Amino acid sequence: MILKMIDLSLMAEHLPVHKAELDKLETYICSIQDSEIKQVATEQYMIMQNHVKVMIALMNPSQNEFIGLNDLHKWEPVQLNCHQNSLGMSQENILTELKTSTETMANKNFNSALRMKAENVRNIHIHMALQQTMLLNRYIALMDRFVKDTAPESSGDKQRETFQTFKNMFNL
Repeated sequence: MILKMIDLSLMAEHLPVHKAELDKLETYICSIQDSEIKQVATEQYMIMQNHVKVMIALMNPSQNEFIGLNDLHKWEPVQLNCHQNSLGMSQENILTELKTSTETMANKNFNSALRMKAENVRNIHIHMALQQTMLLNRYIALMDRFVKDTAPESSGDKQRETFQTFKNMFNL
């Protein structure tokens, strides 16, 4: 199937981002000391590597009609060639960066999917966003253990006041 230009363009624009993210992930994985963070980052690497293969297959006009959601689950183990052990970044900063870039990738995939025309291409990108969101949730759980939360808590009074304001606004 010949794709609409928007589908092809969005994937062509997104693939170099994946290349940069994969290179960055490899560097981070080689530098991470904590086994849980390393595990999630390695899974993210395998998932994103698979996303690249799926997008390239979707670009192939003789193959793209046969590419579906099952193809997103064909992860392959990776053997990274680590040359350096330290980036000079703390585990907390690496974890923060991993969380932020995962959130960005989920956002990009979902926003691209909303603009795509071919149903299988759109659905695959929605599921790519969901895979990144699942990784994001794992990074957030790790952040709760490794990074001090700096977001201020609200009070019960403030929450009840806000709730009441909107309840009244919508006559509920």
